[in-house]
Amino acid sequence: MTDGRLPSVSLLPGMLPNEELFWHWRRGIAPYFESVPLADPRRPPLVPEIHLYNAGGFLFFDTKFSRQKFVRDAGWLRRNDDSDHVGLQLFLRGGNQVENGGRDYYMGPGSVFAVNLGYEIDASCTDAEVLSIILSRDWLSEHLPALLDARGAVFPEGSMAARLFGDFMLSLRRNLPTATNADAPLLSDAVLGMLRSLVASGDPLSVEARSGVLAVLQQYVEDNLSEPDLGVETLCARFRMSRASLYRLFKDLGGVRDYIQRRRLLACFKALTTRANMSRGIFEVALDCGFSSPSHLATRFRQHFGMSPSEVREAALSRHADGEVVLSGQGGLSEVELMRRWTRELGASARAVPNAADPRRS
Repeated sequence: MTDGRLPSVSLLPGMLPNEELFWHWRRGIAPYFESVPLADPRRPPLVPEIHLYNAGGFLFFDTKFSRQKFVRDAGWLRRNDDSDHVGLQLFLRGGNQVENGGRDYYMGPGSVFAVNLGYEIDASCTDAEVLSIILSRDWLSEHLPALLDARGAVFPEGSMAARLFGDFMLSLRRNLPTATNADAPLLSDAVLGMLRSLVASGDPLSVEARSGVLAVLQQYVEDNLSEPDLGVETLCARFRMSRASLYRLFKDLGGVRDYIQRRRLLACFKALTTRANMSRGIFEVALDCGFSSPSHLATRFRQHFGMSPSEVREAALSRHADGEVVLSGQGGLSEVELMRRWTRELGASARAVPNAADPRRS
């Protein structure tokens, strides 16, 4: 930029009508995942807003948005395999229920979470305000391989490490708007130094290796969602364990019943938006996900997603390819195209050399 400031782009309320602004915002984050609104994009509770800073070694997002469904499925992964970064996120408002590469976790204010774009993602987010640091897989392979497979809470909730890194992200938010190109190496070194210090401290990462028992239980739930009687009794009998043991295993996932209900709701949402199911009745699809009552489905679905099943179906039917306009050109590129280009260029210089330390590529 001509004034020497750190390269940045913004999509702000008032630039365009709300619905158009949302679709351009959606295009800007397309390398990461597909974003489906769970609120009317013409009258969103929170108008989309993004400030993106390119510090060379990392990207920093300061974002606000109304409730969304975020999906990075196998097809999206293949089409965007040059954007398989790891994001470290701090929620300032709102929360996000996430399935990321076989791990389920809830992201809320007060801790730092990792979202790993090397794996599939299925997430339902409330109205939110979020800070994100995006780190390339190549950069992590070289400097912090311990984070390559990170998914979920990066530090124990409420720990000193979580508080320190959260404060660090807030400091970046305050200082990046006045940072210059000359500051970029210092900023990258600060991110690396902070993470290295906290990872090496006595307050270790809680990117937990899930117990084998819990992993088996979760897979069994996933494989049997269509069974109406799937529940505590079924699992205890199938795996010959006490209720107390089962409850302890699912405590951090919100409990057994809530976990199964969330998995059914997510499966139903995904099925309703799949092209192959468009000609099927809504409750016919829901039956495949273990729902036995249309009224129960409608109530729980709206509570969880803020939309009815029919509204989700209508949104999926009306989805179409969106055009792009130049909002405030830099070098002839739109803000949206800059966001996408920076995402794909992050760490590109090292990409030509595969790194055997990457567990996702093993």
